[in-house]
This record gives sequence, C-alpha cells and structure tokens, in this order.
Amino acid sequence: MKIFIFFLMLLGPVIIFSQELKLNKKIKSTTDFEHSISGISVPMNLGSFSRTALFTNSKNDSVFSAEYKNENSDATFQFKIVLGGLDEERLFNYYFENLKGRRYGPKEAINKTISFKDGNFKLNGISTYFSHLDRLINVRVYDAGFWIFVSETSQKGNDTLALDNRQDEFLKKIMPSKIVEKNPLTRYSNIYYAKACFRDSLMLRSAMSSATNKMKWIYENVNKYERASGIPGILLNYQIAGINSFIDYKTEKNPKPSKGGYETNNLIGFFTKLRESGFIDEFLMESYYYLLVPPENHQFDYKGYQKWKQENSIEYNTSQKYYLIVNSRKKTDLNKDE
Repeated sequence: MKIFIFFLMLLGPVIIFSQELKLNKKIKSTTDFEHSISGISVPMNLGSFSRTALFTNSKNDSVFSAEYKNENSDATFQFKIVLGGLDEERLFNYYFENLKGRRYGPKEAINKTISFKDGNFKLNGISTYFSHLDRLINVRVYDAGFWIFVSETSQKGNDTLALDNRQDEFLKKIMPSKIVEKNPLTRYSNIYYAKACFRDSLMLRSAMSSATNKMKWIYENVNKYERASGIPGILLNYQIAGINSFIDYKTEKNPKPSKGGYETNNLIGFFTKLRESGFIDEFLMESYYYLLVPPENHQFDYKGYQKWKQENSIEYNTSQKYYLIVNSRKKTDLNKDE
C-alpha cells in the first residue's frame, strides 16, 4: 500500500478538492434523450412536467443536466450529473458547498440522510429543504460511482411531502442507479496522509491503523453493489471503525511501543475517554450535523452526551483530516470478484 502526503486547509467543515465543471453547452433534442456515457435516459415528459433544457460541458460531455417545468403550477424539477472527488468525504463536500453557494449554513436548512435503492444497487445521499423568496426547494445529493447525482425540485408554498413524493416518483423513472450499474467503481483505494501524521511515529501508525480498519470494515459490511457507488463515508459505523482502530493501535496492536508527543497522546486520550463514556456515536453525529446513517434501530443518548460535554472538553474537530481514503479511478466488473 502506497503512502501519500497531502496538505489540508482547515477552513470549514469539509475540504473541497475539485471544482465543478460548468454546464455551459446546450444540447438540441426534441425527443427522449439518452446520455450514453452515464446510461441515464431523459424523457421529454415526466408526468405533467415538460423538459425545457438539456446541458453538458463544452469540454467534458460526461457531466450533464436536464430541466423540467410544470407550466400550470410553476413547479420545477432538474437533475444533473457532476464530477467530484472519489474520496470518503465527497458527499459532504458537495452538499456543504452547495449550501454555501446558496448562502445557507447546515444549521439553517432542514437536512436528512436518504438512499436510492434499485435491485442490487444502493446510492447513499443527503436531502435538504430550504426556502427562497416564496418557494420551497428540495435538493438531493447522491454518491453515483464516478459522478455525483444531484436532483432539485421547487414549488410555491411549504409542502415538503409533495416535494418528497415528486422526487421519489421522478427518480424511479430516471433511475440514477443506471449510472453506477454502467460504470461501477472498483473497491481498491489509496490512503493519503496529512503532514500532521508525520509529527511522531505513534501518530502515523495510529492513523494508518484507523484508515486500514475503515477499509476492512467496508469489505466486511458493505456489498460490492453498494460499494460501487463510492466509499460510504456517510455510514456511522464506518466512522466509528476509524476511531476505534486509532485508539486500539496503542492499546492492542502495538507490540513495539511507538513514541508520541503531547498532541498525539492527548488525542488518543480524548478518543479513549469518549469511547469509555459510550458517546462516540453521539459525538460523530453532532460533528457531521446529524448526517450520518446509523444502523437500524440504533439508540442514541443525546441528553447524556450534552451533560458529558459540560464536564469534558471536545479535543477533536472532524474537519481536521489526518488522512483521506480515495477510491481508485477505475471501473470494475461486478460479475467477477476483485
């Protein structure tokens, strides 16, 4: 496994590594359209909504968008397929950058985790609602293999249920899972380590233990069809696996003691105290604005966590990345085992 060094700028809750290509080239079509690269089919009509525009990028036709409008109600629907980094944080990166571009913060919008399931394929995502002028808007962002799939609908009023129903209805017709089915990601990844990991041997070995345990957790808990959509950084237990192994390198996996400085030992001490208190899951959920997906029927104790926080300082900000797991930019054959 290769070791890479990268530098992080701690300027916000996430790190943005790629710039979205502008959809600046209009596609002329008066019939149902198929985007051959992604496999997405784009009908002229979605129920009472008529297609008004198709766009791609003048230099890269793998990015793509379609726009629809209901002339009677002035409601709109659009979706786009955009390129994004293939790292474990990319879903959060795009989501928070989208909010920032609209001059919203994560606490000012109504957010929730979502998924799109079709056959064997599952796309994890984030949904948000917010108001602009007199319109209610719902934006969904999904991991979609080599791309990020974004859908947006808006209408006058404040009926979130109507927006949800429209999204569900239209996405079942568009089938964003086709993007992953046609272009599934390989399970192989690289790990990029931040310069801060090299401050002492314990920090580096703990970070390596954390990252490799996350990858191990994926292989043992996420099937190849869901994994083909992207690294599931949105899953709570994936994030917990990283913290547990960061701690366990020093306490269980360290036959030859590694030396750590004050900052390293302080961080390990904080994680250890957090785990012993039973609040790793609450800490992570709060740090990610409650946009992590817990196991079914998982129980949280947020009241107890808030009380614990009053007596214990938080020593780690999840925006401070010591490493980043990045998917290899390769396509796989799902009919074969890698």
